[in-house]
Amino acid sequence: MSSPIAKRNKGFLDKLLIAIHKKFSHSKRVGILSTIFAEEIKSLNSENKVLRLLDVGCGDMTIAKALAAKYEKLQFICIDIYPNIEHWNNYLEFDGKKIPFEDKEFDVVLFSDMLHHDAVNMRTLLMEAKRVSNFIVIKDHFEYGLWSRRILQFADFIGNYGYGGSIPMHYFSKQSFLDLLEECKLKEIKQLCPIQLYLHSNMIKLLFKSKYQFISIIH
Repeated sequence: MSSPIAKRNKGFLDKLLIAIHKKFSHSKRVGILSTIFAEEIKSLNSENKVLRLLDVGCGDMTIAKALAAKYEKLQFICIDIYPNIEHWNNYLEFDGKKIPFEDKEFDVVLFSDMLHHDAVNMRTLLMEAKRVSNFIVIKDHFEYGLWSRRILQFADFIGNYGYGGSIPMHYFSKQSFLDLLEECKLKEIKQLCPIQLYLHSNMIKLLFKSKYQFISIIH
């Protein structure tokens, strides 16, 4: 997710992109995704206990906060690679590789629109998530060729460039994602795809197809 602390000095273009993203996408995406995450995480809680969630690459923390508001049996900690100059509660800076917690300290690790920004470290991060938790929830994108890749890159430009986020060279295909899970010895127990995030705008819905969005529940 986008983070206001990733890029302290923002120019005119940065501020314009941030304003566009907030107006047309950000809050609506947070609402839809946090509802889905809450439902899926609740289904994993067979013992009806308080769950501990770790949001890796949390951005502005709005997803974790909205998720906790919708599911009362949830405690969360957020980590990202930026210093906590905003003095956020429940936020820690980390090195982007080693998750600074003990084995099985969490019930669920969440990667929300984060892994495609770090192709270099995604395998390490997944193995670390496996170490510190029982379940992993991944929200990310599928590309289906050059056109869908360009659309997703455009979306990342609108949603992340103003905050200082990188624009990926490519995204997961369905096969490359399965290959990644196999390489990390992880098992997908459920996948949600397509996911419609843009019902509020026919124009955006037409451009950003629901099949570009997926959520994977992993054990």
